[in-house]
Amino acid sequence: MPSITTNGVSLDYIREGSGDPVLLVHGYLFGARWWRPQIDALVDHFDVTAVDLRGHLGSETSEDQAAYDLWNQAEDLHGLIEALGIRPVHYVGLSMGGMIGMRLALRHPGDVRSFVLMDTSAEPEDPEKVERYEGLRQVVEAGQFEAVTPALPKIFFVDDFVEQHPEAVDDWIQRLLASNHMGLMRSGRAIDSREDISQRLGEITVPTLVIHGTEDVAIPTERAERLASGIPGGRLETIHAGHQSNVDRPDETSRLIRDFLTTIASAP
Repeated sequence: MPSITTNGVSLDYIREGSGDPVLLVHGYLFGARWWRPQIDALVDHFDVTAVDLRGHLGSETSEDQAAYDLWNQAEDLHGLIEALGIRPVHYVGLSMGGMIGMRLALRHPGDVRSFVLMDTSAEPEDPEKVERYEGLRQVVEAGQFEAVTPALPKIFFVDDFVEQHPEAVDDWIQRLLASNHMGLMRSGRAIDSREDISQRLGEITVPTLVIHGTEDVAIPTERAERLASGIPGGRLETIHAGHQSNVDRPDETSRLIRDFLTTIASAP
């Protein structure tokens, strides 16, 4: 994968196709490669870029916890967009990727032409989940990542995906075990310490589709409903999926994204 240096960090990315630019931004513990079904669905009509965020997979791991702040990661993507000449982008962000994207739009509104926000929230993390996730991180930092991996699939995937695709789940776990654990832990703390930006959603005026898995245990559907209603003209589509809806239901999410972006791209 090629890489680009932006905001003091080197980020790996995939770029394929031609047409209106689309930026795909993954959720926590994933990366650009997990967008492959969506890339394949879009590449005939769009210039598609998918990026590994700071601290994930091939991208650089920063030592400073402050560098993982979601506003700072929005600056990472602002620099990427400028360097690749893809401004404004149709921004597709899942979970952490959506949280960063909303901050990008608030700080650099000209960077974003439309939004697809998947399994994400403008609200702060639930304090009970913060305590649980911090406990898992402390186990990882003690050098026992393998001890927490059995708990991860049920947080991210719907049950039938785990049952029907054990090889995909195992591949994901193995990639996590081989990754830089400290970058992942710092990213997780940045997510858990995010502030509430729900009162600023009215400042986002681009066409927005919200996609949310009805079985998402990380972010409840009620948050997606508030997100869609808070953005002027926002529309919500729910599907039978977990927190990683683009992986759980690749065909359905690809169709929803493609149809929405095609409509926006054809508008004056």
